Amino acid sequence: MTHDVKNKFLYFALLPLLGGCYSETASYMVGTDQALTIVRDKEYPWDEELKRAVVVMSRPKCITRYKMPPDGGDIGKVEVYDSGEGYYLLKDKAGQYMANLADCSMFVVDQKIEDPGERIGDFDMTSDESPRFVFTPAKPKPKSIPKTKAPAPAR
Repeated sequence: MTHDVKNKFLYFALLPLLGGCYSETASYMVGTDQALTIVRDKEYPWDEELKRAVVVMSRPKCITRYKMPPDGGDIGKVEVYDSGEGYYLLKDKAGQYMANLADCSMFVVDQKIEDPGERIGDFDMTSDESPRFVFTPAKPKPKSIPKTKAPAPAR
């Protein structure tokens, strides 16, 4: 066998092993230059867990990637809350994370936050689909009370 034939044979022999490798992303855009992005990676076909990360972006200042605990298929979704002043709380079954868009920082929140802010939506991380950001439905406005004439006083 020539060297080229050996290389092609090796390439095609290893190709099935590379078939399970993939990366998926979903983003929540905050304006035009800021975003929170969830990244899921599977390095090898035999990996049962998906590696996860959050990318906090505020262009042109910064883009930073932070590791999250891996997903073995039971995480489900990552809730996103607007905590005000550029801070966003990301919450899932594995923990809580506070991201700051001003400087692209993120840290783990150890204590449960009672009032995380307004829920924006969820990163839907179901295992049978690619991740996607789903906005929380708007709360219905209270119905206005119809104006009626007051009953005449009893005599």
